[in-house]
Amino acid sequence: MKVLITGGSGFIGQHLCRRLAAHGHELTVLTRRPRKAARVLPEGTHLVTSLDDIGNDAAIDGIVNLAGESLFAGRWSERRKAILFASRIGVTEALVGLVSRLDSKPAVLVSGSAVGFYGNANNAELTEESSARRRDFGYLLCDAWEQSARPVSRQGVRLCLVRTGIVLGCDGGMLSKLLPVYRLGLGALLGDGNQWLSWVHIDDMVAVLVRALETPGVDGVFNACAPAPVTQREFHYCLARKIKRPALLRVPASALKVGLGEQSAMLIGGQRVYPRRLEQQGFIFRFPDLDSALSHLTRG
Repeated sequence: MKVLITGGSGFIGQHLCRRLAAHGHELTVLTRRPRKAARVLPEGTHLVTSLDDIGNDAAIDGIVNLAGESLFAGRWSERRKAILFASRIGVTEALVGLVSRLDSKPAVLVSGSAVGFYGNANNAELTEESSARRRDFGYLLCDAWEQSARPVSRQGVRLCLVRTGIVLGCDGGMLSKLLPVYRLGLGALLGDGNQWLSWVHIDDMVAVLVRALETPGVDGVFNACAPAPVTQREFHYCLARKIKRPALLRVPASALKVGLGEQSAMLIGGQRVYPRRLEQQGFIFRFPDLDSALSHLTRG
């Protein structure tokens, strides 16, 4: 397949591009920093800095849309929120525009979203059929992101919307930032620790994306998270145990609210999400539980 990818030089994108290149796919990556992207992406990847660089006669078999500024790169001022929206909805709308002008339509668009779609949901068990429990900023962002992708379905393009949990890997994402802190014995329980954390190992995340891209008939919303969500307390103690460090510290919710403002909801709230559609369709997780995932990621 000839695959166009946005967000290809990010944490998930790099892993995905390596897997797709190994499968023999031809890759085009949209990037604002081509020199940096060239250093981290597979040899032979074609880089473009604008979708306008892609002609109407371009042959694109599939698109994977992973673009989006980090939610934790800055405090959520109104300006920062606008950037978060633009980096997701703006890019997705531009992709829909690209599809509309291509002479030959791609077969599929795999577009990112997140379990934040469900809002801070306390202990509710959530599946793809669940509605948002709270219409907070996470919900508003994810809902707008998903809605911006839906018009491609009217163009005959198969659409997969992937609601991603916390992606665990050693070379990016949350875990790569936590590991140095925990190895110093400074890992801390956040709030009361009862908030739910829906997570997925990077290898399983990539497998979900590849399956969506390569498998005709697969469409709609999928929760990309392991079938065993954990509380933040369980995550905290499991990680400390795996690297043989103490787990004595705690950051009160009040301190997080003062330090992060509205953004603190990402840490003291959460979602208990299950990948029912993936399971029903026979997807097998390589790392179905946190113990196996962290054992793999912290070995050596």
